[in-house]
Amino acid sequence: MGASDSVRSCIRFGDYELNMQAGELRKNGIPIRCQEQPLQVLAALAERPGELVTREELRRRVWPQDTFVDFDHALNTAIKKIRAALNDDADAPRYIETVPRRGYRLIAAVEQEPAISREPSPSPETAPLVQAKHRALFAVAGIGLVLLAILGLIWKFAPWRGDASTSPQFQLLTFNLSELGDVRFRPDGASVVYSAGWYPNKGNIYTQHLGAPGSQSLGIPSSMLLAVSPRAELAILDDHSDSKTSTLHQGNFGTLARVTLNGGAPRELLSDVEAADWSPSGELAVVRRVGNKSRLEYPVGKVLYENSGWIGTPRFSPSGDSIAFLDHPIIPDDRGSVAIVDLNGNSRTISGFWESLHGLAWNPNGTEVWFAAARSGVARSLYAVTLNGRERSVLNVAGGLSLRDISRDGRALISRDNERLGISYLGPGDTEPRDLSWEEWSMATDISPDGKRILFGAEGENSGFSYQVGLRATDGSAPVILGSGGAQSLSPDGQWALSVFPPPDQQIVLLPTGAGSPRKLERGTVESYLYKGAKWLPDSSQIVFVGFETGHGPRCYVQSIQTGKPRAFTPDGMLSCSVSPTGRILALTEDSRALLYGSISSEQPEKEFKFESGEIPSGWTSDGKFLYLVRTLEEPETITRFEIATGRRTPWKSVMLPAAKSGMRSEGVVITPDGQSYAFTYSNHSSELYLVQGLK
Repeated sequence: MGASDSVRSCIRFGDYELNMQAGELRKNGIPIRCQEQPLQVLAALAERPGELVTREELRRRVWPQDTFVDFDHALNTAIKKIRAALNDDADAPRYIETVPRRGYRLIAAVEQEPAISREPSPSPETAPLVQAKHRALFAVAGIGLVLLAILGLIWKFAPWRGDASTSPQFQLLTFNLSELGDVRFRPDGASVVYSAGWYPNKGNIYTQHLGAPGSQSLGIPSSMLLAVSPRAELAILDDHSDSKTSTLHQGNFGTLARVTLNGGAPRELLSDVEAADWSPSGELAVVRRVGNKSRLEYPVGKVLYENSGWIGTPRFSPSGDSIAFLDHPIIPDDRGSVAIVDLNGNSRTISGFWESLHGLAWNPNGTEVWFAAARSGVARSLYAVTLNGRERSVLNVAGGLSLRDISRDGRALISRDNERLGISYLGPGDTEPRDLSWEEWSMATDISPDGKRILFGAEGENSGFSYQVGLRATDGSAPVILGSGGAQSLSPDGQWALSVFPPPDQQIVLLPTGAGSPRKLERGTVESYLYKGAKWLPDSSQIVFVGFETGHGPRCYVQSIQTGKPRAFTPDGMLSCSVSPTGRILALTEDSRALLYGSISSEQPEKEFKFESGEIPSGWTSDGKFLYLVRTLEEPETITRFEIATGRRTPWKSVMLPAAKSGMRSEGVVITPDGQSYAFTYSNHSSELYLVQGLK
């Protein structure tokens, strides 16, 4: 028997193994999450170890020219994700080397293993039979080639021949819009309406004709688009005294108003509205906040569905007999499911559970709901699901997508969103912030009293379904990942970090900052937790958090980390609870009232006061006499010292965003009790809006 000719499809380099057939990357036998396109790029490099693979070669292999929007951005993103999966460094690479302006090469030593063996060479005894078989195969192959040539001529000259329009066609409508809001086709399908900017301060509504460059403002300042009716009427959030934004809530809610596309003053309809859509007959369905519930109502006042999180993107079916929506179980996270409800209130989930969901629309005939989602991170792709739950992939490109609308003829409005959350820090003597971000989505949730360590949460591509909790020294040294969950706070003795696992596995977990094992706390009667704001008492042996149980709204609970079950100590309707260095508890209500308890044993608050719209408590002074309040509606955000005894506010600082990053905004601040150091989470969200034709 001759030696077998093997197709090599399993490649090893360092601790990693790439199975080319299975499309799987493993480290020491453990699967490593890597998306399809980065994996294809890695495979292309691994097939030619040590050789330069040019950017053009990668484009032809992974992104055919007529199917992708922005190749350079896509390839750069894919390489970043490969390096993240391999824990590689672009400046000191161990695996992937960049050849500037030319391409990339895999520089690690490679071992290959055979995965498929081709047919062995025939022995002399079997050679005539094999040769006869090969002659027969060649004859069949020859006939096949002739038939293919004839079919090719028919295809080339047939009047129904396919062309580039059979592949998705992308038309860039807008570029680098900050905080793109809802986008809808106008009823004629020839123009679009969209909102952009930070509502309510800079929100504005624009219209753009699809055949002309540039957009025009509709002259409705401080507003945000919700929906466009079949009669060319807009549903908007109007700038009103009760318009609200909060770091505790995803998005915005305020006063619903209606206004015609032709102009005129908005007519106010309803307060505390989060989202809305017009029915085919021109009536409004709304999502509004009532107590601690997000409610989908149609008509207004009739509750079709409610949850304790938030409801996003309600959209009527073309027939008007049901509404699809995004069901998010916790505030402010965008994880959740796709659901539908009929007009009698019968609801069901048709696709879930996704880590990130953004945008939803019905296909023209009402047989599918399309949506943008990701199982991990925020690199959302476009999917479709039938009403009986059968999912399929529609479009997968690098970068996070959001589905904005689908026209009656099947054209889609899709944005590619560049989303980043990062961390900046200022210590004693610093004149410019220091960046302490981790990957593409990290947020500071606490700072040690001495200002030397920051607790942060990571929710990026490599953070897993339940996210990650990390601890980073403010000198810029590498972070330590403590475990999974949503980061909350550090214990005063520095021994533990609090973590809350998001749905569907809600659980409070203590993560050791040094040696030791994680510890789960007993739930008792608590059914779910508010995802943010769990804090420690000064003795490091008890915690407070906001939780939910049957028959009650959100309340503040106290729990020992050693023994015992959680115990509620406030009335319903709480949004957060924080602890002063002296052990007093501040409970913040949904209507911005603050209840101050002398201790966790107090049955009644000793003091009550009210914060102004947009004020968020962010820390205490060491003596417990002052609160630091971040004024989120100001630009730049400012921090004031609020004196508990008198209610007097004194300006303290403005959040110092670097000039080079002026397009960013602050999303939350943590401050040391002595006021010498603080860290803030910044966001940079921009979008490009595309008109896409030919999606199937």
